[in-house]
Amino acid sequence: MKRTLTTLFLALAIVFSPFGPAAHAKEKQDPATQTAKVKAEVVKRLNKKETHVKITLRNGSQVRGHITQTSDNGFKLADEKTGNPTDIAYDDVTNVEGRGMSKTKKVLIGTGIAAAVIIAVVAYAITHFWD
Repeated sequence: MKRTLTTLFLALAIVFSPFGPAAHAKEKQDPATQTAKVKAEVVKRLNKKETHVKITLRNGSQVRGHITQTSDNGFKLADEKTGNPTDIAYDDVTNVEGRGMSKTKKVLIGTGIAAAVIIAVVAYAITHFWD
């Protein structure tokens, strides 16, 4: 019985393994579209008073701080530790992340836990009640 379960789980792993890279693929975006998305995200966070952010710049560096004000071309970010304001152009930003985990991450973690519990219950039922 244990051999059957092991074979079943290995077969499922082999069947679903090609889907991993496709799920993580990202499309290249137009720079104007990316800039518009960044601007909308910054304005939305400022309006909601969720100003504590982590900014990823095009050169790969990350900056953490609080958004203090916005303009047509960029925004001011007060450094997390020193409080010194820095002007950042929307064109220089690739990603704006808020503080803590996103809702998507929380849902995926909950789904993973639920799936693990269901698999454990099914495995227990198969091994103890199946004759």
